[in-house]
Amino acid sequence: MNTLNRVVLLTTVFVIASCGGGGGGGGGSDSGYGGGGGGYGGGTSNNSPTITNTTTDYSVPENQTSAFQVTATDADSGDTLTYSISGGDSSAFGISANGTVTFNTSPDFENAGDSNTDNVYGFLVSVTDGTATVSESFTVTVTDLTETEGMDGTYLGAGPIQSATVCIEVTAGTCDGANATATTATDGTFSITVDSGTTGVLRGEGGFDPVTNLQFGDNSGQALGQPVTDQNFVVTPLSTIMNDFNNNTEYEVFKSKLGISSDFMIRFDNPFTNLSDANANKAAVVNTQILVLESVLDNIGVSNPGQVLASAIYNRTGDETSLGDTTFIKSLLTDATFSAAPSSDQLINLSAGISAYMQKINANDSSKSHSHFAKVGMSYLSDAMLGVMDGTISQGSLDALIFETNSWIQSDTDWGSTASSDAYVDNEADIRTTTYNLSNSGSSYYSVDNINAKETDFIIYIRDGDVINFAPTNTVTSNHPFHLSTEQDDMDQSGDIGSAEGWDQDSLTLTVSEATPVTLYAHCRFHAGMYAKGKFVRVGLNSGFDMANIDVTNAAAATPMKVKGTVKTGPFKGASGYTYKVYLTRQNASDHTHEFYEYPGLTFYMPADQGYHGAELPSEDAIFKTKSHFPGSGSDDDDGDDGGGTGGY
Repeated sequence: MNTLNRVVLLTTVFVIASCGGGGGGGGGSDSGYGGGGGGYGGGTSNNSPTITNTTTDYSVPENQTSAFQVTATDADSGDTLTYSISGGDSSAFGISANGTVTFNTSPDFENAGDSNTDNVYGFLVSVTDGTATVSESFTVTVTDLTETEGMDGTYLGAGPIQSATVCIEVTAGTCDGANATATTATDGTFSITVDSGTTGVLRGEGGFDPVTNLQFGDNSGQALGQPVTDQNFVVTPLSTIMNDFNNNTEYEVFKSKLGISSDFMIRFDNPFTNLSDANANKAAVVNTQILVLESVLDNIGVSNPGQVLASAIYNRTGDETSLGDTTFIKSLLTDATFSAAPSSDQLINLSAGISAYMQKINANDSSKSHSHFAKVGMSYLSDAMLGVMDGTISQGSLDALIFETNSWIQSDTDWGSTASSDAYVDNEADIRTTTYNLSNSGSSYYSVDNINAKETDFIIYIRDGDVINFAPTNTVTSNHPFHLSTEQDDMDQSGDIGSAEGWDQDSLTLTVSEATPVTLYAHCRFHAGMYAKGKFVRVGLNSGFDMANIDVTNAAAATPMKVKGTVKTGPFKGASGYTYKVYLTRQNASDHTHEFYEYPGLTFYMPADQGYHGAELPSEDAIFKTKSHFPGSGSDDDDGDDGGGTGGY
């Protein structure tokens, strides 16, 4: 019994020893089962992954999705690593199975998407082998990418300017030091590559007009204060003076003051590509006038001419919009600061000469008259006005410029040598045209402006250069053909005149010249006596008209009138167009007198603070005509006003 117990005890001890074995390696055991190489109790431990990136801060440019690669290793070669991101700005990113971190959408530096909106994105990257996980914080900084855009436009003066340098100003008033530049093509177009978001003044300098070869110096350039990159724009003399005027952007105000349609876009419409359109043509004329006017003002010593001109336009009052308006030019010069102040007489001659030329400027696509006006204006007119300032211009040359501008252009400038003779179109040609209303009373008599030419000694006085047009009412001339003759009541038509004497039977128009007989009579081809007492008398060029022969019955003495012509003397000398609220007799002691170049020998009266001198458009007043009789105050004198204004008076 005791023996058995001892055996059992030994066996139990053996089992315990065997189960607890382990590894001793080489060491003996009292039981004799030592040794051995690991036994049953050793197992295999797991190694954690390791993130091996050498930096945790990355920078990437905007507008791309890739960010960086997370690299990790694991000592346990059979383990599969899984990547994930969390925390911070992790919602903006994704991470692939191999650890590539990407933006979900391309970042925009100008519109940061991180929580702090500072373009620094922070988040946590975790790597796991399924058992152990390791994490690391990373940041991705988005950097601004220098983007470029194109500023595409057209550089204009009085039409395209070729080979000009166009730039975004670095130094005000010059392209010196500018990085973004371009050269204009023949049609004035250019394209400048600029950094995205670039702002500033776009300026041009140099170049030449390909029509006339007019050269522009580096100090004679155009500018635009608000260039854009999303559409083509134009750089013009008008945009230039607006930039000079504190970079003014009140485009509607300037368009209204200049008579430019509100539909015309100053920054975006090229007026010279569609001159048949009235709105574009008006804008083309305005830009040509500004180019010339600014050049003249600079030459006669006006300080800051562009700013002065823009200010005068912006602050002008009334309905007149022409830049050739003498009142406007007179006011501009009066308010300007000169390097050497002109005398009152010089101011009168300056305003007369400048306005006379401005009134003639027109734009024509076939003749390119606008380009020629710019060249002559910036050279010959500019020199003539400098001659007024320094006293070197002759009175004859000055009078030719003011009163016979067309002849002055043809004889005193090189217009004729640089363009064909038909390149000059006189937009004031009808200033010497007078229209008479022609009606009849059956076959009894003709009535001219409601004057019975059978019963009244009705005389129309004419002068070389005049154009007399008869406008028949209804069908008067169908049954009563209207003829002019050197004989009174010339029923056999033996004395009838024709084209050689200046008469156009089809249009009933007489163009008076030295070939026109001194005395003419009208008659009906079929019925005698219809113009029995009326006639036409051509006055001499030197003698002029006689006031005693005008309005002999004083029917119009107290009637306010408008005179179509050019003011000859006084502060408004050279004012061409319609001068209104004038009278044939003095109304008040304070009336001031007027003479007109087209009506030598006649004196008109204007009450103080009334009327206007040389308006572009006619008033509602009766129009003055050189005739012996005016209808009575109670009659309707359909005076045949020629409308006017279309020529740009």
